[in-house]
Amino acid sequence: MNETPATGFDPLKPLMASMKKTNQMMVEQTEKWVELRMDSLRAYLDLGLAQIKVALKVTDPHSLHEFVDSQFAVGSFVGHRILDDGRALAEWGTDCCGQANRLARENALHMLFKC
Repeated sequence: MNETPATGFDPLKPLMASMKKTNQMMVEQTEKWVELRMDSLRAYLDLGLAQIKVALKVTDPHSLHEFVDSQFAVGSFVGHRILDDGRALAEWGTDCCGQANRLARENALHMLFKC
């Protein structure tokens, strides 16, 4: 029942090739997204640990004043990091969308003209 015709044409071959390409693209994009998120998480955890270490060194009003002053720099860093993370995520989304569109067109053409 599942025999291919005598010509050797397998009607599912183009479909399977398209699915394989789509799955590969999805895995690659997921890996990129996870890498972006892990880099952000690592940066924020490092910052948090550094903040805890600095806060534990507060022992008198002068060191408290220095700690509070340093928080403005930390706030600025966090703000810039959030902007950079947002830009990186937007670039990833644009890249992912472009690749998905390209792949959809490629797969549609492959299915239409290879079948």
